[in-house]
Amino acid sequence: MAQEYTNDDGSTGTYNEDGSGSYTGTDGSTQTWDADGNGTYTSPDGSSGSYSADGSTTHTDADGNSYSMDADGNGSYTGADGSSGTMNADGSGTYTGADGTTATQDADGNGSYEMADGSSGTWDADGGGTYTDPDGSSGSYSADGSYSHTEADGNTHSGDAEGNESYTGADGSSGTMNADGSSTHTDADGNSHSVDA
Repeated sequence: MAQEYTNDDGSTGTYNEDGSGSYTGTDGSTQTWDADGNGTYTSPDGSSGSYSADGSTTHTDADGNSYSMDADGNGSYTGADGSSGTMNADGSGTYTGADGTTATQDADGNGSYEMADGSSGTWDADGGGTYTDPDGSSGSYSADGSYSHTEADGNTHSGDAEGNESYTGADGSSGTMNADGSSTHTDADGNSHSVDA
């Protein structure tokens, strides 16, 4: 048999013999729960959600953003702006922005992205990655500080972990710039000069 009650502050509720019940606060908040540990709630700001005995939950905030988590710790969300994503217990996840931007990451920390402006790239768990910019330029970088870059017009630049750099121009020129201060340069006509350390 259900028992109804009213608290001194005006909040009300019911309590059933099986342990289920409900509650309504004076601020408009509500909560219900069943005998198995599952329940729902609403808050004064308009947010609402549910929870289950297995640990899974859902929540929708006052702005319309929604979140969910399953019993294994895997989550997902959908934004009021149309964005969405997943966040898994193993560290992997996905993201899609309202503008069409996407990103993914695996459980090892390696990932990739594509931006709405056309740029894209990858990253790895060790700190390296690759990228392509909207203008067509591209490059790569490593955790040790080495890198390479190719501009849209064909000029290339690269550097190693020790700070030595080299370049090749689209016009055929080339050169090096070393960490010790030495350098070389060859222009498009084949003329060359060098500077010692």
